[in-house]
Order: sequence, then structure tokens, then C-alpha cells
Amino acid sequence: MARYKNGINGPVSGKIGNVVGATCRGVAYLRSMSEGTAAPTQKQINQRLKFALVMGWLKPLLNIINIGYQILTGYKTSMNRAVSYHLKEAVTGNAPDYGIDFKKAIFSRGELLTSWILEVLCLVNAVLKIKWDNLPASAFNNDKDKANFIIYNPAKEAFVTFEGVALRSDKEAVLELPEDFMGDVVQAWMHYVNAEGNAVSTSVYVGELVVA
Repeated sequence: MARYKNGINGPVSGKIGNVVGATCRGVAYLRSMSEGTAAPTQKQINQRLKFALVMGWLKPLLNIINIGYQILTGYKTSMNRAVSYHLKEAVTGNAPDYGIDFKKAIFSRGELLTSWILEVLCLVNAVLKIKWDNLPASAFNNDKDKANFIIYNPAKEAFVTFEGVALRSDKEAVLELPEDFMGDVVQAWMHYVNAEGNAVSTSVYVGELVVA
């Protein structure tokens, strides 16, 4: 915006080409007209579809992600970090039919060691039993680390979370899922949070399971 001093024809008022003249409190100004908003490109539309998919999928896990991505925040929030990762690494399919690659989903990233899964049993009445083993105890592998599990039911678009349901030293956990999950296929992940809540392991994909 430029200030205009009266010329031989006085202050400019109204539109001349792409310039608009106006007067405010006795002072004349010239400003360019704002350009109209361009229609989004197909690439922008596709990116918005991906963002909406990832954000909507992760939103129910905000509390878990706030802890799981806490050491990576910097100038970004934990959710920003999680969304950024999943946009780049975990979106699959072609527009407009995008989906999530469950094997690549990561809900926590940290330096605590993971365990290796020995067995996953799908018991009756929508109960899962998960067994694991650990490396020798260390600063990154404490018996008191709390095991968290995330279960996702794609058919019902619903998450069920189990936070601190077992200690690392227990080497097994029993998870009681909602009864209406019976007969459905679910996706499962596991990670650890230390006793203080300020350190986590990177989450691991447990697998695709049929709930009995």
C-alpha cells in the first residue's frame, strides 16, 4: 500500500486497472487489488485427502502420541511429528482411495529396547494373550518398564488401548477386547514406557489377528 499526495486532479478514488484508490482519515492511499484465490491443483487436493486421513486416524491416540513422540518435538508438537511421519511413510493407495499401511504405523519413537514377540494367542470371548522375551536388563531395558498395546479394528474404525497393563518382566499380557470385536480382523502394536513416563521404546507391529 502506498500513500498518495494530491496531484493536479486531487486524490484517487475507486478502481483504476488493478489499483484501488481510497481515503482513510483524510489520507489518500493506493493499493493493489487482491488476487483471486486460485483453484487447488490435483496434487494439493490429494495431499489434503492424505492429511485428513492421517489426522483423523491418529486423533483418538493423542495421549499416547504425546508421550510416544515427546523426545522428538523441537518446534513441532508430538502430533505434528506423528502426522508428518505417517504422511511420508504409511499412506498407501491411489487418490482418492488412500489407506494406512498398518505395518509401517509407529505410535512411539524412543531409545528403550523392544522385546521380541514369542506368541500371540486369540482366545475365546475376544481375549488376546501376548507373550514376549527380553534382552538382559540395562538402562534401556528395565524390568519395571510398562507395556502398552494398541489394537485397531478397521471394520469398526475403532481403537482400543491398553496402557501399563503389564511390566516388561511379566513377559506376557492378557487383553480383553470389546465383545463386538469377535469375528473381526484387528491390527496390534506394542511399546514400552518407563516408570517415570519420560522415555519410550519405538512401537513394534505385533500383527494382524482374527478375534475369536
